[in-house]
Amino acid sequence: MSISQHGRRHFVKHSALVVGSIGLTGHTAGAAPASTEELSMGYEQYIGLPVSEAPTPALLVDLDIFEKNLSQMADVCRQRKCAYRPHGKAHKSSLVGKKQLAAGAGGICAGKLGEAEVFVAGGILDVLITTEVVGRRKIERLLQIAKLAPNLKVVADSEANVADLAASARAAGLRLAVLVDVNVGQNRTGVDTADTAAKVAQAIASSRSLRFAGVQAYGGTNMHVVGYENRRAASMWALERATKARAAIEKAGLTVEMMSVGGTGTYNIDSGYPGVTEIQPGSYIFMDSHYRSIGGESSDVYDDFGTALSVLTTVISRPSKGRAITDGGHKALSTDSGLPMLKDTRGVVFQLGGDEHGVLLIKDPTRDFAIGDKVEFIPSHCDTTVNLHNVFWAVRKGLIEGVWPIEARGRTD
Repeated sequence: MSISQHGRRHFVKHSALVVGSIGLTGHTAGAAPASTEELSMGYEQYIGLPVSEAPTPALLVDLDIFEKNLSQMADVCRQRKCAYRPHGKAHKSSLVGKKQLAAGAGGICAGKLGEAEVFVAGGILDVLITTEVVGRRKIERLLQIAKLAPNLKVVADSEANVADLAASARAAGLRLAVLVDVNVGQNRTGVDTADTAAKVAQAIASSRSLRFAGVQAYGGTNMHVVGYENRRAASMWALERATKARAAIEKAGLTVEMMSVGGTGTYNIDSGYPGVTEIQPGSYIFMDSHYRSIGGESSDVYDDFGTALSVLTTVISRPSKGRAITDGGHKALSTDSGLPMLKDTRGVVFQLGGDEHGVLLIKDPTRDFAIGDKVEFIPSHCDTTVNLHNVFWAVRKGLIEGVWPIEARGRTD
C-alpha cells in the first residue's frame, strides 16, 4: 500500500470522530469542521505530498519525534512501576489519545466535561475529568457519558458538589467514581486541608451512588519552575501535602486506590514518590519553547522530550526591504506563554501583526524572504496553540502522512 493510500484510509477513519462528538452532546464542538465529508474533501488530497504543500498556517507534528516521546514516557513509567494518565487538554484529539493508550498509558485526563464527551465518543472509555463538574445540566451530561464509559472518573472538592453528584447518579441508576481534589499549592481548585479532604472523601464513600476512588493532587505551577532542583523542591512540597491528605483519608477508614499527581515538568520526580499511583503528563508528546527553557536534570535546556509540534506559515507579502509578512497571527499562534520562536532565528526578529499576520523584521542583510517562502515556528505553549487549529498535519521526513482531527478544539465547556 502506498503512503497516499494508507494516509487516506487512516484519515477518513478518524475524521468520523468529529461527527460522533457532535451527536453525543447535541451541539457542535467548538469550531470543529461540520462533517466527515467536509474534512476528507478538504484534506485527504494532501496525503503523501511534501509538507510545503499543506495549506498554512498548518499545525505540524513530526511523527519521528512524537513517537519517540511516546516511548520515552512509557519506558520511564514502566521502569518506575508507576502508571501514567496523559492529559488530553494538550492535544484534544481522540486519535492522539488512542496512540497514548497503545503506547502504555492507563487512561486519559480531560480538562473539561466537553473534552471528556469527545474522548468517550471517540472510543476512549477510561477518562478522568480533572476539573469539578458543577450544576444540574452539566452533571446530567456527565452521567450520559458515564453510561457509555463505566471507568469515567470525576473530582470534587466540596460536600455540596458531592451531594449533587450523588443525587443525580442515584436518579440515573449509576454509580460514579469520584476523587477528592486536593490543593497542593496552585491555589485553584482543591481542598486546602487534610481534614477537609477526609470529610469530602467520607461524603463520597457514604453515598451508594458514588464510589470513592482516591486523590487528585495536581501541582500545575510546579511544572514550569526553572531549574531542576528548584522544581524538585516545589514538587516534593506538593507531594508531602498530598500525602498528608491521603493519610487523613486512610485514618478515616477509607482506601485510597488512586493518587494522581504531577505532569510533564515533574514526571521524573513524581513517578518515583511513595504512594503515587499515576502521573498526569500532557505536553510531553509535543513540547514547546517555554518548556525547553525550564532546564533539565543535567542541562539548562529541558530536552527529555523532543519538540514535535510546530506551526508552518507562508510569506504572503514583502512590503519593504526589511520586512516580510506571514499568514500566521494571533489566530494561529498563542502568546499566553510568550511569543512563538522561529525555528531559524538568524538575523530575524518576529512580532505579531494582528489576528491573521506575523511580521518578520529582517536585521541581517544577507538573509531574505520571497513571497511564498515557508517559515516555521515553535509554539510557546502547545496546549493553547493546539486549541486554535482544526487538524494536526502528521509529517514524516518531509511528507504528509496523515491529517488528524482535533475534535475537542474549543470545548471549554
